[in-house]
Amino acid sequence: MTVRDQLLGGRYRLVRQLGEGGMGQVWEAQDETLGRPVAVKVISLLAGGGSLGGEARARFLREARITAQLQHPNIVTIHDFGETGAGSERVPFLVMELVRGEGLDTMLRRGVVTLVDAARWGALISDALAEAHAAGIMHRDIKPSNILITPSGTVKVLDFGIARAADPGATADRLTQTGFIVGTPPYMAPEQARGFPEPRSDLYALGCLLFELITGRLPFQAPDATGYLSAHLTQEPPTPSSVSTGVPSGWDDLVLRLLEKDPAQRYANAADLAQALRQLDRAPGRPQPWREQVRAALVGLGYSGEDAEAAVDAVAADLTGDEVPPLPAMFKSALRKVLALDGGRTHGAAPRQAPGRPQPWREQVRAALVGLGYSGKDADAAVDAVAADLTGDEVPQLPAALKSALRKLSR
Repeated sequence: MTVRDQLLGGRYRLVRQLGEGGMGQVWEAQDETLGRPVAVKVISLLAGGGSLGGEARARFLREARITAQLQHPNIVTIHDFGETGAGSERVPFLVMELVRGEGLDTMLRRGVVTLVDAARWGALISDALAEAHAAGIMHRDIKPSNILITPSGTVKVLDFGIARAADPGATADRLTQTGFIVGTPPYMAPEQARGFPEPRSDLYALGCLLFELITGRLPFQAPDATGYLSAHLTQEPPTPSSVSTGVPSGWDDLVLRLLEKDPAQRYANAADLAQALRQLDRAPGRPQPWREQVRAALVGLGYSGEDAEAAVDAVAADLTGDEVPPLPAMFKSALRKVLALDGGRTHGAAPRQAPGRPQPWREQVRAALVGLGYSGKDADAAVDAVAADLTGDEVPQLPAALKSALRKLSR
């Protein structure tokens, strides 16, 4: 049993429990070696069990080592893993980056999300899946509670491969031999329900998730796990527009393709799905969310709404057709435009800061970079490089600091 203040692996001090599920508990912890907060998932499902339990834990740690190789802005990074306890009571744990955000399950309880957000988040989840599938890793449990949305709007996908790794009865050649269902029945592809998942099974699960995001309900309704699995295997899903008015036909086509019983009838891969979602988001007459995101970022940096709007208009004028480059590129372009519009205007002399006083500009610039899709590691390195260029107690103006950090990242 894990408790507050317990030290795992001689390094990770448990601070507070963040959640609990079928596999175990998630804790906020302090890495006492590096002095940073982390998230720790304790897989209590694999505690004990004699020799079979030992084999399951060893397999889990092997799977964790493979999953830890994934490095992507939309995938929660695994920092470390190990075991705690003694003898037959040993329990494996994972140490991950601590992400401040809100699960899609929590958001869904408040109501349906916008089509714009569904398309954008779906594309980012697809990007994460494409990265994992290219590395030979399937998720196997895409569902709202495994998707976090950060305060800046970035998507983070949790628990890649954890469902498979935590199955006490899994073997190398079959998914399970104990009746333990790997995955979550309301989101489970037919072939996964039969015990033969493949990468496009993750796309089916994402189709169920997208259906839920745009309609407020799942494609199938059932009283229990058996009912859900039977529906996935035998029933045809309704069109999203028949469940929720205002859903365009393009969404119907995309979601129903993802929910095909035959994996070969779905999108060929996650990269193709990401492209389709981005095209859906750029359909003629559809609002352009990047404009508001970039405008809000510029205003947050201290520019006037008028200057921010002018810079965004200038960026839009440079685009060709329906082209929408990635958000970091759009922001960098807008920042160049607004600095040109500034025409030499200053935002006040750089103030001096008392020694030892916190430097809020560092956190603001880091948050902006992470929100634009850069990894926390790259953002920290860029901020450190900007700080190294400062003289004495000089405190840079925020727009200049962010511009400098972006320049460091582009090298």
